[in-house]
Amino acid sequence: MGTPLKKILTVAAVLVATVGSMLTASVTPAHAQYESYYGAIAVSLSTGRYGYSYDYPSYAAAEASAEDRCGVADCVAKISWRNGCGALAVSSNYFSYGAAATRSGARREALANNPGNAYIEHWNCTSGYSL
Repeated sequence: MGTPLKKILTVAAVLVATVGSMLTASVTPAHAQYESYYGAIAVSLSTGRYGYSYDYPSYAAAEASAEDRCGVADCVAKISWRNGCGALAVSSNYFSYGAAATRSGARREALANNPGNAYIEHWNCTSGYSL
C-alpha cells in the first residue's frame, strides 16, 4: 500500500514542478533580448502635442521615437528614463515631467515639478515596470 501512494505523490510533485516552470516562463517580457529598456516623452511647446515611447534599446532611440510620434516639427524629448516610468503633468501655463522606477513615483515627481494646479496628462512605463 505504501508503494502506490509513493508513486502518486512522486507523479504529483513532478506535475506541480512542470506546471510551475511553465507558468514562470510565460511571465518573461516579450523583449527579453535587452537588459535595459528606455522610454521618453517629447512635447511641442507651441501646440501642446506630445509623443511617447517605451522599450527601446537606448536613450537616443527612445527620444527619437517619442519626437516622431509627437508629429510636430518643434517636438523635443523633455524626459527619458531607463527601466522605469515617465509622466507628463500639465497646468494652465506649464508642462512638467517626472521619471522614477514606478508609475506612482513618476507621477508624483511630475506634479511636484509643476508650480500650477497640475494634472497628469500622460504616463508610460517600460516593460516590467508600473505601479
